[in-house]
Amino acid sequence: MCERCESNKAKVSLQMEETSMYLCTHCYNDLMAEELEIDLEPLPETFSMKDYKGVNRTFCVDRRIHPNGIFLEAEENIEFGYKFAVHGELDSNQQELLNKLIEKARKGTGEQQVETRVFPSGQAYHAMISDQLTGLIEYDETSDGTPLVILDGQPFTWEEVGKMLMTYEGFQIKLNLYDPTDDIE
Repeated sequence: MCERCESNKAKVSLQMEETSMYLCTHCYNDLMAEELEIDLEPLPETFSMKDYKGVNRTFCVDRRIHPNGIFLEAEENIEFGYKFAVHGELDSNQQELLNKLIEKARKGTGEQQVETRVFPSGQAYHAMISDQLTGLIEYDETSDGTPLVILDGQPFTWEEVGKMLMTYEGFQIKLNLYDPTDDIE
């Protein structure tokens, strides 16, 4: 539990000289805003939007204030769902930063990347729609050291991604990794 408000789950371990404190995100942000002399603008805790299939997706908004800026993250309220993040300067307009996050989520949920197809034998398989994939790497506690890849808001194992890539046998591949706050074009 948060050592400051004693009501929320602690998510941040703050180290200050010889002491440490465990804080919830709200108390941490309040403390950092006071220390950095910035105002915290009110922001919604959630927002919803429809994805490329018309399915309603709900995101929880998390704001973190750090000396190098304001970070906003939208994480879908399901395990292994969509996740988006943006970063702004300490003096940035927080509502504009939220709008940027919502637009990033709208763009990310608006395009299908993987579809299920069926072999003539009736066996289903996953296939890439275009020649690229954009997703997230997530920890997979059920595997032996290989992560999951989140595509279209769904988890895929490395084996499943590998099977999708077999269509491209003999092709060249380029793998780029980006910070969650970066815009990928």
